[in-house]
Amino acid sequence: MEQHLLFDLDDTLIHCNRFFNEAREEFLAAMADFFRDHHLDIKMVEETQHNIDLSGIVQYGLGKDRFPESLASTYRLMCDKHGKKPSEKEEKELLSIGYGVYVRPVELYPHAHETLTNLKNEGHELYLYTGGDYEIQTSKVLRAGLEDIFPAHRRFISEHKNRDVLQNIITANNLSHDRTWMIGNSARNDIRPALEEGIHAIHLPDKGGWAFDNADLNVPVIGNFHTLESILHVPQIIRSFVEVRKSDSGTGLAKS
Repeated sequence: MEQHLLFDLDDTLIHCNRFFNEAREEFLAAMADFFRDHHLDIKMVEETQHNIDLSGIVQYGLGKDRFPESLASTYRLMCDKHGKKPSEKEEKELLSIGYGVYVRPVELYPHAHETLTNLKNEGHELYLYTGGDYEIQTSKVLRAGLEDIFPAHRRFISEHKNRDVLQNIITANNLSHDRTWMIGNSARNDIRPALEEGIHAIHLPDKGGWAFDNADLNVPVIGNFHTLESILHVPQIIRSFVEVRKSDSGTGLAKS
């Protein structure tokens, strides 16, 4: 009755959105300084960067260049709007703010490591399925001390996360839909694709997180679907599922 558990990384196991929010605040402060002689609408700057960042997903996916480039693009647009000559130095400073999010200290969520360890000790197969740049995400895994839980052959890192990518992982690793779970914070990237693929899902919403992670989850649910406030409760959900399946197996009612 071992289960195949696919965990997201950013804002499921380790903090991430918090650092992007801090970088945005730093960006807005820099913009206010760069345009101190102009009538700059900071709210407009914030909305412009937000829109460019989200639209950049089509071009960059969850790659490392999308966010920094959204800061530089916003700067160039504001220069055009206010008749300010762009400064290479100022643009480099903004890019530095953007890329700086990837070198912040890695901080695990409360109970993340103990939960993963407990699940592994209970005999389940744990996988990491995360979006982003391969080198950056691999570095986070190592710095978080998760390489023993997620060895290289069980890490799946993609700049795009959708049903097609998830389906390829399941097929390539011969994972049974009936025993495979997706655990993550993103309704768009983690949970909806899992529900569409017909596997089990556990949603750990990141309160005040990234707007892009929001998505309509009004789709048919074939497997088990749970929304939890803390990763601490994940093992009990898995245990309860296994106990029911064992009980069904004993009465001849288990699914094939």
